[in-house]
Amino acid sequence: MQKTLAKPLTVSEFISLVKIHLQTAIGRVTVQGEVFGFKIRQDKFVWFGLKDETSIVNCFMMKYKLQIPVEDGMEVKVTGYPTVFPRKGTFNLTVELIEPVGEGALQRAFELLKKQLEKEGLFDLERKRSIPRFPSKIGIVSSPDADAYHDVNKILQNRWGGLEIILTPVNVQGVEAISQIVGALKYQNEIIKPSVIILTRGGGSLEDLQAFNSEEVARAIFSSKVPVVCGVGHERDITIADLVADIRASTPSNAAERVVPDRREILYQINTLVRDMENEVTGKIETYHQEINDSVRRIDSVFRDKIRYWHELMGKFQRHFWLFDQRLVYFRKDISERTSRLGVSLNANFIQAREKLSHLKNLLRSFSPENVLARGYSITLTSAGKAVTSTGQVEINDTIVTKLKRGQLDSTIIKKQ
Repeated sequence: MQKTLAKPLTVSEFISLVKIHLQTAIGRVTVQGEVFGFKIRQDKFVWFGLKDETSIVNCFMMKYKLQIPVEDGMEVKVTGYPTVFPRKGTFNLTVELIEPVGEGALQRAFELLKKQLEKEGLFDLERKRSIPRFPSKIGIVSSPDADAYHDVNKILQNRWGGLEIILTPVNVQGVEAISQIVGALKYQNEIIKPSVIILTRGGGSLEDLQAFNSEEVARAIFSSKVPVVCGVGHERDITIADLVADIRASTPSNAAERVVPDRREILYQINTLVRDMENEVTGKIETYHQEINDSVRRIDSVFRDKIRYWHELMGKFQRHFWLFDQRLVYFRKDISERTSRLGVSLNANFIQAREKLSHLKNLLRSFSPENVLARGYSITLTSAGKAVTSTGQVEINDTIVTKLKRGQLDSTIIKKQ
């Protein structure tokens, strides 16, 4: 006979008891089934159901834990805890991890995520960066036990020596692979800071490569400040990580080949360039030598003609200078004679002018007012100093001045006739 509790439970107490019993008795569980009724509410709550041929179970999870695109009809396995929601008293599975099951579901999840990220521009060629031609520090994110890592390391050293290669070890498949790869890319960017990062692993099934088809890894590659070269699986394997990476290598070995050049090819290129430069320099020297010789011959010919011309010009100049000197002597003599004649003429003219001036002075002196007064004449002036020649210039009672040879007379007009 089953035991009954002594007192009845409230609904809340009963729900809480069942919830505790489920989580302690069953614990974390993984359930596989087909998705139906998938929906996201408020952009953070995810609700869907799982079903098989006979039963269904309701599932709930937070959106940030959703690592793959999901749609109705996909076969998945979910990991979480059984619980009961108090408000409705419904049984649910609180999901922490959801994974597609089977090639079909994995392929569909791949296509959905690819379409979503492509729409957001994560695959755009314009944003992809080129890697340095000669990187000195190379970061690797891979499993240290994987053949892919050893192949990459070996090829890097063989093709180009003196490299600093830093491995950040991660799991490349399984539940922890995604978070480890994301953390390793962040660590390489913030701590190691290499010239380029190689993300690599060997081949495998679609399920084995699931970590490289996750949204978290894709966004970590997209956010990397350092160029990322992705070499995953075989040439036929194409992952989301390949599409987001700055360079997609067909294999891990090809990733190493894409990152560093082959020293033998570089040496061959250098030797070829040196030979080409030597040939070019030699050719230019020969060309310049010929051009210089031709120029010297032309200059020599030109200078000979110029020197001959200057000799002729100098002879003409000397002849003209002699003629000019003779003419100058003649002009000096002519000027001297003309100067002498001019002096004699000027002296005679000066004497003649002086005599004429003396005659004019005597004539002028004879006509001066003082001489006229001396002969008994007088001059009558108005008070303003004007000579009086008519009675109309003065009025009765005006004062007039009469200038004599000696002295003057001041008079007043008393009558005019």
